Amino acid sequence: MARTDQGRDAQHGTPLCRPGELPLNDWRLYEVLADEWWRPRGAFAMLHWLAAARAELVPPAARPGAVLVDLGCGAGLLAPHLRGKGYRHVGVDVSPSSLGQAREHGVEAVRGDVLAVPLADGVADVVVAGEVLEHVPDLPTAVAEACRVLRPGGLLVLDSLAATAACRLVAIGVAERVPGLAPRGVHDPALLVDRSSLVRECARHGVRLALRGIRPSVTGLLAWLTGRTDDVAMVPTRTTAVLFQGRGTKTRGERG
Repeated sequence: MARTDQGRDAQHGTPLCRPGELPLNDWRLYEVLADEWWRPRGAFAMLHWLAAARAELVPPAARPGAVLVDLGCGAGLLAPHLRGKGYRHVGVDVSPSSLGQAREHGVEAVRGDVLAVPLADGVADVVVAGEVLEHVPDLPTAVAEACRVLRPGGLLVLDSLAATAACRLVAIGVAERVPGLAPRGVHDPALLVDRSSLVRECARHGVRLALRGIRPSVTGLLAWLTGRTDDVAMVPTRTTAVLFQGRGTKTRGERG
């Protein structure tokens, strides 16, 4: 990302600050850390592991020209895991530098807010919302938008962080102090996702969402912490109280 002597992104004029100088959950953090996205052991290392796990929930496209809309796509980390599945990969994000990198990895990048997605109704065969719902101030609107752009019979795939004391301890208190698991200040505890509300809002828009918990493999995480691997498998766990995935199909009986 080009910078000027005034500490701004030369192309977009975005103020560049150190992470600790920004409010919690400020999208400008992704501009500050733009060079970290594709570093295997960079600030967003865990997002690579989550992208691989997310892609496992996406089946091959059922028809030619199928569209996958990737909400909060970041720098396109999902793209390598979708190759060969037959989708036109459309990514939506607010960060200009992230979208620029997503384009380099084959994503049709669209700047926009997940609370007002700039796409037509029913355009997507699959909507993916990976690690984005815990960043929005209005969960019902984010869910409504994800379901709006999903066609009847389409698939919604998501992963997020739960609104629990355990999650606040693990995902914020611990993970934000381990380089590569989560940058400091990226999460606002007040925005963590209430799972019952999420399931209820999805049902309002015709998606019966099934949740399951996931976590990094213990052996893989230990190997990563000791520098012996760059990739860590995400594995199922019985509890959804920290990190969880969701998957559901939009029925034709949507209630809006």
